This record gives sequence, structure tokens and C-alpha cells, in this order.
Amino acid sequence: MHSIKQAPFFRADTSARELVRAPHRFFLRLAQEYGDIVQYRAAPEAAYLVNHPDYVHHVLVQNGRNYTKDTHLNKYMLQSVTGQGLLTSENPLWRQQRRLMQPAFHRHNLANFIELMSERTNQMLARWDLFAEEQRPFDIAKEMMELTLDIVTSALFSYDIHSQTQTIGHAVNTLIDNPKPQRRIFKEALAVLDNIVYGIITQRRQETGNRNGDLLDMLLQARYEDGSSMSNQQVRDEVMSLLIAGHETTANTLSWLWYILLQHPSFVAQAETEIAETLQGQPLDEESVHGLPTIEKIIKEAMRLYPSAWSISRRATHDDVIDGYAIPAGAIVALSPYVLHRHPGFWQNPEQFDPQRFTPEQESQRHRFAYIPFGAGARKCIGDQFALMESSMIVPMVLQRHRLQLVPNQKVEEHALVTLRPRHGIQVITT
Repeated sequence: MHSIKQAPFFRADTSARELVRAPHRFFLRLAQEYGDIVQYRAAPEAAYLVNHPDYVHHVLVQNGRNYTKDTHLNKYMLQSVTGQGLLTSENPLWRQQRRLMQPAFHRHNLANFIELMSERTNQMLARWDLFAEEQRPFDIAKEMMELTLDIVTSALFSYDIHSQTQTIGHAVNTLIDNPKPQRRIFKEALAVLDNIVYGIITQRRQETGNRNGDLLDMLLQARYEDGSSMSNQQVRDEVMSLLIAGHETTANTLSWLWYILLQHPSFVAQAETEIAETLQGQPLDEESVHGLPTIEKIIKEAMRLYPSAWSISRRATHDDVIDGYAIPAGAIVALSPYVLHRHPGFWQNPEQFDPQRFTPEQESQRHRFAYIPFGAGARKCIGDQFALMESSMIVPMVLQRHRLQLVPNQKVEEHALVTLRPRHGIQVITT
């Protein structure tokens, strides 16, 4: 019988400061210096960073029931906004809600949103035409944030929301930029969102017989096994979860995609050629959006280098052992897709941008849990296919119509809060 080992312990006094300033780089340094499991001090309780696909499988799948989302990030920051939505709820509520909502995110249902995504993207590109005429630099990260918010609010609320999109956008950005629930600015922004969301829910409940075909309709029409429907509070919590998670993560993915892709003109040219040959000037539709393998590989590689959900945290409810290492009950276990996606044992030259990592051959040979941009296991993001389809629409539509260049000599800085964002945006020009 093998003895139980203690994970190596990182003791540097600077850890708390580093963890606050640049936690993703701190985690990367821990993994590089200490290996695939290391204990560090982040709070009163023990905390462990695990960084091997087998360990990810253990925590998120194999022994997933031993690990809850009862962590500071989930309970203090996210749950103050999303309540008991899918993002933060626990079993048995989470399992019940996931079962109820899953059909809304099946691929055949998501196809209903292709026209919406195309329409909103064209509206943005028309605005970019003016930027091109004036040769005016603009922040593409801000543009991606506004576009994905426009898409997700329209997908959730249909026509009901058009006049309130800017109000929602300001409130959502306030919550994300100021993730401290006790602050007055946070409480005011949350109240604005609550008033809008509850107002629309109440209005829809009264409009019996009318169907809008949006995600809110699907939530209101869904029925539990006993025939009952979700309460207004539960609908609100699920809407908030989809609103917060459904635009911020995709916006960040696209922002980083443009930043990295525009530094590699050969891949831009390859993508433009594929788009021209496949679409032959025609707009994207349900079939062609899934027929651009170069675009798909570029999106996946951007999510490898810059996973928006850069960190996943869990709390162990009982003592556990991971590959011979003791994990005590109550400990925080952190997994970082940002760090895992740079593991030299699974990614050659991990800091290099190389979409060819995602050919079918390469993907089939790679450990299934070496790449987890949407998480893994039962709690993998419910909106992953929506996000991939959205990105697969936006990227070729931009490349069809605009030639983008990074503004030279700008400092683009990674900022890891709840998500991984460019701290000061990304300035580009277009022709």
C-alpha cells in the first residue's frame, strides 16, 4: 500500500500580493516551479493548485460529487448577482435546472439565432465602415463586448429589450468592473437589472399565448416533472446567469483572438482564402458556419492561450487523495485552464500561437482533459455551443468585410479578475 504524500508547499511571503495582482501568472509560476500539484496560502483554509489532465478529470468528473462551488468567487461575487442560477447553484437544484434547460441549448434550437447574430454583426460592421473612412483607431475589445451583449440580450428577450440594451450594458459592465457586492455602485447596478428583468418576466406571464421564440420563452415554458413551472425568482436567476456568462466570456475570447491573430498575417490570409472559397460572396447560414475548419481552429487556439474562464475553484467536502497526495476536507482546489493549456507535457511550444494543434488528428491524440476552455464534467458550460456558433459567425463576417491592423506600440495587458480581459482594451485600425 502506497503512503499518502503531502503536496509541496509554496511559502513565499509575496504570494498574497502576487495572487491579487496577476493571479493567472502566479499560478503559472507555481506550476512551473513545483509541478502538477502545489499547496499555497490564499486564505485561512488550505488551497491547492492542480495542473494535470488526470487531476482535472478526478476533481471535475470522477470524484466530482466531493467538490462543491462553495468558494469565495462563487458565493461572494457571482452569487450576489446570479442567485441560485446554473452558474452557482448546488445539487439537487442545479441538476434539476440543468435537465430542464439543456434542450434550449441543443444545436437545432441554436440555429434559430443565426439570423440574429448576423444582423447584429452587420450593424457593428456598418459602424466600422465609418472608422475605416476616417482611419480612426478604435477599441476592438469594447466593440466585441457591446456586440456580444447585444446578441445575448436579444437572444434572451427578443424585441422586448431593444430600447434598454444600453442601460443593461452599463449595468452589467458596472457589476463586472466592480465585483464587490457591498459597494453602493454595485447595488444600484444590480437594482437596475432586476427591475428590467422582473418587468419583462411579469409582462410575458401576462401575454398568454404569445411566443417570441427567445430563451426567456423557453425558460417560462419549461415544466418540471410535476408539471409546475419555474418561479419568477428562479427565472430571474437563470436569466442573470446567462446574461453575465453569455456575453463577457465570448467577448473576451474574440478580443484576444483579434489580438493574437493580427500578429500572424499568414493565418489571416489562410482564413480569408477559406472564407472566399467556401462562401463565394454569400452570407453565412446554418450549414456554412460549420464548414470553415480554419476559422474553427483559430477560435480553439485563441481559447487555449486566453481562456476567458481562466480559473475554476472547488471546495472538498471530504478528505480525498489525488495521485497519492492528500487533499483535506474543506480545502480549496484550484484548476486553471490558462495554466493547464500551457502544460509542456501536453502542448509543444505552449506560448506559440498555432491553430494546427486543432486538426482532427492532433485532437484525437491529446488527453481529453488537457483542453477545458468551457470547464469539464457535469458542470461544463451549458452555453458552450452557443458561444462557439457566435464566434464562428462573427470572425468570418469581420474578415469578409474589414482588414484589421493592431495600432503599433500599444501595451496590451492581461487582467485576470473573474474573467481574463485586456486591461486597457486593444486598439486597432481598419481599412
